[in-house]
This record gives sequence, structure tokens and C-alpha cells, in this order.
Amino acid sequence: MNVDIKNLPITDNHIHVDGVNGYGAEKVAKIFKNAGGKVMIVLNKPAFNGDLKKPMDVLIKDIEIINKNVDGVSAYGLVGVHPAELTVMINKGMELNEAKNKMIDALDYAKKLIEENDYLVGIGEVGRPHYPVNNEIWEASNEILLYSMEIAKDLNCAMQIHAESASEEQFKEFRDMAKSVNLNPEKVIKHHCGDMVLEGEKYGIFPSIVASKPVSEAVKKSLRFVMETDYIDDLKRPGVVLGIKTVPRRTKKLIDSGLLDEEGVYKIHKENIERLYNIELF
Repeated sequence: MNVDIKNLPITDNHIHVDGVNGYGAEKVAKIFKNAGGKVMIVLNKPAFNGDLKKPMDVLIKDIEIINKNVDGVSAYGLVGVHPAELTVMINKGMELNEAKNKMIDALDYAKKLIEENDYLVGIGEVGRPHYPVNNEIWEASNEILLYSMEIAKDLNCAMQIHAESASEEQFKEFRDMAKSVNLNPEKVIKHHCGDMVLEGEKYGIFPSIVASKPVSEAVKKSLRFVMETDYIDDLKRPGVVLGIKTVPRRTKKLIDSGLLDEEGVYKIHKENIERLYNIELF
């Protein structure tokens, strides 16, 4: 099928930009646009230096730069505290309770920013470590995650979870956690979750799938997912996790191979995004 990808709505659901170590917001957005991208969901990078709020302020400026300077691209943001920040602070000598309280305080700041800025459409990435930690840190991380869910419920906004590799048991756990604070599980997005679209349907959790091989498997099962690169924007680590051009290119490959039609593109890249983030595209 000969389709011009630039005529279709293409959204990357998980992007990081970095004006210090990478190309920066404007150049990344222009590269994305030239590849056929239309909508960027941008999340603040972790600081890993104890300053949990500054990356959120930087993100706001980056989104404003994109929306002002790059015609044809719309940027929206999620602000939050990466779960690895907890162990970084503890490893630097901070007591667990102090580190936990600092995480909570930063999440309160994220809530305030979301309330004040229309282009901030959710909280994230939040969650728990994807690497082994002791029981105390694991429990504290789950408490922080639950607090993030309470914020999402209060704001009626989406949240993106960073956690260990997805499983059916994990999806059930996140659904139960969300329901315990009266948050609709449909607003809970599991970032980096393989091709677990059927598990997402079963438990109400929304999969955000990295635009590599898992997407080709996912589209055969269901279109209830969104696509991401988890692009890092670090010139010392080019293309990590995937390059910023990947979502448009992968979408075109799916169309060319007959696995996806234009209606499916609109479902994944526009309808699902609008539903998750309470926004209207184009």
C-alpha cells in the first residue's frame, strides 16, 4: 500500500528531550516532523542529583519551544519523578523516609504544574524500580506509586508507569491499586510493556508499546495501545532507546506489510491518545 505517512496522525507516546546533553527540544521536534511525526508526548528526564523539581520546569520550557517554533508538531507533557530517584538518593546516604518524603513533595509539585498548564496532560513517569531492591525500598516505591495514582484520580488525568517487565500479574496488581483509590484503570499507562495488549484489555491497563518487533505482534491482536520510542536525546548514546524517527517509520512499515490500515493508524495514534489524555488532536 503506497501511503504518505506525512498525511497521517503519528504520535510518539514517550519522548525525552535534553538541551544540555542532546539535540534539544526544537531540533528533536524538527527531526520527528521530517520523518512524519505530528504529536509528541514528552516526559521530564530524571535528575539523579537530588533536585527533583527542576527537570519539570525545564520540560515546560521545552514544550513551549516546540509548540512555538515547530509548525505541524504538537507537544504535550507529563511531569513526575522517576522511581530510580529514590534509590539514587538512598545510595548517596539519605534515609529512606527522607527520600520518600522528598519524592512525595516533588509529586505535589507535579500536581500543581498540571493544574496550571493545559499542555501538561498527565503524571509520569512514576512507578517502581525495574531492578532488584530490598523490601523496604520496594514497599516505599509502591506507596509512592499509589500516591501518584491518587493525584491522577484527583486531576482526572493519565499516568505513565515505569516498572519492572510487564506481566499479567503486574497488570492485575496495577488495576487493583488504581481501583483502591478510585482511579479508572483506563488512565493507567504501562510504559515499555512488550506486546501485552490482550492483558491490557483484560485488566483495563493501557499498554504503551516500544515501536520495534512487539508492535508487529500487537497489531495482530488488538489496536488498544499506543506507540513509543522512549527516545533519550543523549548525543553520547545515539538512538537510545529507539531513534526519534522510529514511530513514523515503523507505522509506515506496518502499513506497507498489510498489518495496519489508515483506520488503524487513526485508532492508535489519534483516538487512543485523545481518550487517554483528554485532548483533541488536529
